[in-house]
Amino acid sequence: MISKRVVSRAGMAAVGVFALTAWMGAHTKLEKSDPADGATVTKAPTMVQLFFNEKPDLKVSKVELTGPSGKVELGPAHSMADKDIMAAIKGALGNGKYTVTWQAAGSDGHVQKGEFSFTVQKAQ
Repeated sequence: MISKRVVSRAGMAAVGVFALTAWMGAHTKLEKSDPADGATVTKAPTMVQLFFNEKPDLKVSKVELTGPSGKVELGPAHSMADKDIMAAIKGALGNGKYTVTWQAAGSDGHVQKGEFSFTVQKAQ
């Protein structure tokens, strides 16, 4: 027969695993971007916009853009909607692959980081 102590410990462990899973799932997640990850665009974008599953904290949010010639200057990161971060691209982008590196935190305060890429291939 299984003792009450073993059942109690197993139950507490299961609750702990469930709570940890829920807590880890609560972090800010990038849901989509403009330009989209992996996209090839024929017109150079004038901004990058990131959409999250929750409102990002702009105080800790960062967006950087790197291209074939190195780092691309962006305007300050700001929000245009409830769950987004946007940064204007200063100057023109030439053909090539670009990588957006981002950092954001939501209501739990945990900073999440990620990146995505897109390609500019202007029509000749």
